[in-house]
Amino acid sequence: MAKTTIPGASTRHMQMAKRWRTEKDVGSHGFHGSQSGRSCICWISVVLLLILVPDFIEALKDVSVMIPQAVKRGSNALFTCNYDMENDTLYSVKWYKGKREFYRYTPKENPAMKVFAMTSGLNVERNLSNQSHVVLQSVPLNISGKFTCEISVEAPTFQTAMVSGEMEVVELPEEHTVVTGIQARYRIGDLVDGNCSIKYSKPAANLTWTINGIVVPPHHIKTYQTEKRENSTLESVTSAIHFMVTNQHFLKGQMRLKCTANIFDIFKEEMESVIEEDRPRIMASGRSYDINNYPLEEHTNGERGGFEDHNESYLTYYSDRYPVQ
Repeated sequence: MAKTTIPGASTRHMQMAKRWRTEKDVGSHGFHGSQSGRSCICWISVVLLLILVPDFIEALKDVSVMIPQAVKRGSNALFTCNYDMENDTLYSVKWYKGKREFYRYTPKENPAMKVFAMTSGLNVERNLSNQSHVVLQSVPLNISGKFTCEISVEAPTFQTAMVSGEMEVVELPEEHTVVTGIQARYRIGDLVDGNCSIKYSKPAANLTWTINGIVVPPHHIKTYQTEKRENSTLESVTSAIHFMVTNQHFLKGQMRLKCTANIFDIFKEEMESVIEEDRPRIMASGRSYDINNYPLEEHTNGERGGFEDHNESYLTYYSDRYPVQ
């Protein structure tokens, strides 16, 4: 969450003094005698005014920013800076990328809007930007990071508030999600070993396994370290699943095992496999195959004859790839 920072009275006094000196004091050049004395008297008056400004006067309130958590590379990004001036007057609105200012709106200046060039390729759409909104056009990957809005008001308080937010520029995966190692049929007691992978994106996608809509417990999942493509910032990721099949995994003879790839709220792709239960055949003698022939997990007391009670997931291939609206 973005946090609002409003300087204390001493900070506001220093800011007011600095601005007063910059904008009002014409300096020692050209001032002599009575003019110098008059300047001194004015300066003392301003200092006294600053000291007497009550600490409880808070004209600038409810400052917040709306910055998208993630946007797709090449799309536009809308930043909004909200604030309540109450009875005060806006002096300026400034936007920073990191510590560098790239946008300023000063109502009393002509032109009121100023855009500062940056080597990162950050491009402001002037026609859609104003004192509360800034629109960035066709955002590149390299501008991911921290953005800050700074609000300043006029006299007598000269308050300043700064609020920040993070934005990630996303490169969507170049390839579809791939699931390997999953069989079409399993019996009770069989081991399931599968992999789910997706290439190449920035950042790497988040992979989640579910069985019949239930998230698989972490101790059955291994996510490998992301791999970067050579001479690129794009990444690929692989997640492995390992569990023993129990009767809990089948609903009406089927188990639905799904791997879902997500990147923030702008990309989602699902690969689902529908697995059929392979039931033992009844022999002529009337006996079924011995389940003890299948690998079982041992209980903590070393006895055999049961499964660990893990409520996990399902499988047949379905693919659903779409950007999240």
